[in-house]
Amino acid sequence: MNLLMLGIFLTGAVFFLFSTFRGIGIEMLLNTNALLIIFGGTIVALFVGFPPARILDAIKDIGSAFRDKRDRNDIVKEISDIARIYRNSDIRKIEGKMNKMDDEFMRFGLNLLINHHSGEDIRNIMEREMYVKIMRYNLSQNILKTVARLAPSLGLAGTVISLVNMFRSFGSIDSIAPMMSVALMSTFYGVIISNVFALPLSAKLKEKAIISEMLMTITIEGMLAVYAMEHPLRIEDRLSGRGQYAGANQDMRRDGAPMQGEIAYRSGV
Repeated sequence: MNLLMLGIFLTGAVFFLFSTFRGIGIEMLLNTNALLIIFGGTIVALFVGFPPARILDAIKDIGSAFRDKRDRNDIVKEISDIARIYRNSDIRKIEGKMNKMDDEFMRFGLNLLINHHSGEDIRNIMEREMYVKIMRYNLSQNILKTVARLAPSLGLAGTVISLVNMFRSFGSIDSIAPMMSVALMSTFYGVIISNVFALPLSAKLKEKAIISEMLMTITIEGMLAVYAMEHPLRIEDRLSGRGQYAGANQDMRRDGAPMQGEIAYRSGV
């Protein structure tokens, strides 16, 4: 996040907090009973609906969505480096690079490559692993969407409970005021948790799933190109989108015709 975007984010946060909490005391804002109703009810409902391991995975996925900054250019550069090493049959150097690699999916594909799996096996195994990762992001989105649905409902439940207690003590004005604050703050907390946290985080995970699918698809194509001993420059052009005739060249390869520039690449030019 650059300075301009950070400034816009902080400005929006200040405007939101100032307009929302102006005139509200800290005691009213941090209403313990309302917090217990919302957070306690949400936690109980999540553990009823999802296994604990799934909830922990969702927390990890949220963290990775903010930490992982790899993009297409990083993937292409790393695959190009792997192709250069692989063409020289330097397995030790490949293993050393694999041990230092942060990208688990690429490390998984490279492990298949150096263990002499066939190209079809590499594609099938990596695609299956990709589907598992995408499914995990979708399941994490489901948890956040569940929180977004639960929080306002629990806030309304807290409001109803507080109103019932308030009408039971209707004879005393002093006892009505704190119960009314719990009723209103319960609804407020539910709306804030749903619309400011849960739904935006779910959208963040959806974006993460889309970008991850694209990067993993590029990784699979790159590993297959490395397996086919294609020239690193050709791999880099194709994966980065600069190869305008990549599809036509692949059709020519299937027809048995030589690809443009293939002789030059094979000659090491």
